[in-house]
Amino acid sequence: MYGVNGRILHVDLSKGSIREEKIPEEIYRKYLTGYGLGAYILNRDMKPGADPLGEENILGITTGIFNSHSVPLGGRFQVVAKSPLTGGWGDADCGGKFGPELKNSGYDAVFVRGISPKPVYLKIVDGAASIEDASNLWGKDAYETEDELRKIEPKGQALVIGVPGEKKLLVASLMNDYGRAAGRSGIGAVMGSKRLKGLIVRGKPTFKPFDQAMLMETIKEIQIEFRKNIDLARPWQLYGTTAGTESSHLNGDTPIKNWAGVGIIDYGADNARKISGEEIAKDKLKSYGCAQCTLACGGHVRRKTRFGEIQGHRLEYEGTGSFGGLNLNTDLDAMAMAFEMCNRAGMDIISVGAVIAFANECFERGIITEKDVGFRIGFGDADAMVKLTEMIGRGEGIGAVLGMGAKYAAQKFGKGSEKFAMHVGGQDLPMHDPRLLPSLATTYIADPTPGRHTAGGLGFDEGGTMTLPFKYSYPREKINRYSYHGKGRMQALSVYGAQVLNATGMCLFSTSVWPNTYPYYKLFKSIMGWDVSEDEIMAMGKRIQLLRHLFNYREGINPRKIAPPSRMVGEPPLKAGPTAGVTVDYRAMVDEYLQEVGIDADGKPSTEVMKELSVDFSQ
Repeated sequence: MYGVNGRILHVDLSKGSIREEKIPEEIYRKYLTGYGLGAYILNRDMKPGADPLGEENILGITTGIFNSHSVPLGGRFQVVAKSPLTGGWGDADCGGKFGPELKNSGYDAVFVRGISPKPVYLKIVDGAASIEDASNLWGKDAYETEDELRKIEPKGQALVIGVPGEKKLLVASLMNDYGRAAGRSGIGAVMGSKRLKGLIVRGKPTFKPFDQAMLMETIKEIQIEFRKNIDLARPWQLYGTTAGTESSHLNGDTPIKNWAGVGIIDYGADNARKISGEEIAKDKLKSYGCAQCTLACGGHVRRKTRFGEIQGHRLEYEGTGSFGGLNLNTDLDAMAMAFEMCNRAGMDIISVGAVIAFANECFERGIITEKDVGFRIGFGDADAMVKLTEMIGRGEGIGAVLGMGAKYAAQKFGKGSEKFAMHVGGQDLPMHDPRLLPSLATTYIADPTPGRHTAGGLGFDEGGTMTLPFKYSYPREKINRYSYHGKGRMQALSVYGAQVLNATGMCLFSTSVWPNTYPYYKLFKSIMGWDVSEDEIMAMGKRIQLLRHLFNYREGINPRKIAPPSRMVGEPPLKAGPTAGVTVDYRAMVDEYLQEVGIDADGKPSTEVMKELSVDFSQ
């Protein structure tokens, strides 16, 4: 087999055992790598009803086909498990440099089950794997843990959790490269529940591409296209994901004041300008790119704040939204420090900002009091926001409640607070509003990982035409933003494309520079030796999506019965601002999408579509 190792690692921490499994090429051709391979293994090996924080849950760390082949923007990896936030399929995508190094170490994926009797870390070097004592690492933050593991393997790459993961807080992330996070689905809590502090990996690849000359020629073509589209790349290089922070806080994209406010009114143009990409870029020391990245949308920064000095990664858009408009915070010092605290502790910046916004609203409505919190909080209180972030990171006081996410916190607070908990299926919502981008409602509700803006769909194409990662023959019809019928087929195709992108290790931002053009077909041929047609590549994406849906069906989750928070869809609509009067007919869009994918009334992938795609998990 070409392009991959063809083997994965199974680790049972309860038994202290490690075994290898060879994966036949037909499985790669059906499900690719990344969470496609993860979905295959978890559906095959996990029994329904497993406790997400128990021995039976399987945590998978999966690499991509494009990892370690110098494919530009092809260096990402994915983590999978049953989500303790949603009770269904969980995954988290991540950049940094860990993914290719894991693949270099000899395995395409590692699947961890069981619970260790003591803290441990996993060491994999050139195909040799061992379970090592991590008692001295327990209690350390993510940066400190990565430091210690890098002392053991100075040329290795580490993937770790901090204290929130150890305490099984559902906002916990897995961290690598001192600030790159696999942040969603409560994945960090799953690693912590297994008393697995992290992994350190290193190796020299033994796999070869099918046609090295063809691969190099294809990469050259990609680089030439990149230079042609340099104007599309430049904003990413200068400002990263904060390029649109200012405009998004005003145009209805960024949710304001826990989704109840209006940016142009409640936040204001002057305040939006204070947290613009240009302002944030003033702290940059140098640009940063993940493995195999030519875009370099990241940045290393130094900033002296009244809370202390920060030396870390530049703010990302989701952090500006969650610690900015969502909390009515206009203080860049507080925003940057809260972001840095999340990276150091190992926490999902989206969920932390979201649950603080929820707490602020509960406080202002009298649902929780100063006695409950320990101090006064509220929208616009920058110092209180930083202090709450610190408490969540330590799992102390009210931070132990907020660190479980808004759904859990609302159950604890009661008194009608559920109405203000902005989550779908347990996952705290990201910083993009379906009242401006209606098809995001379909993705937030109907994807197997609800409440996720990176799961694929038409949301970011509203008002334009469908963007796919690769060339595909389909009419490029203009998408009517507020038309709620007739989008099902395009939504499904966009989702399938996203599955292929994710399951090969590609970065989502590649579609910004190479829209509808990235040469997946040539890469599959040169790396794996596969001749892949347009229909076959879409079938790969559909097959992966069906396995993710199948996992949820086995857990009793039906996407048709998932109800979003009313504010998310404009029930009732806002009375002012760019999205005034908008109520999103999400039911129509969700139903059309699920029919197109082949999900029946009970939430089960239909027998017909499973047979069509040669998917069989009847055993």
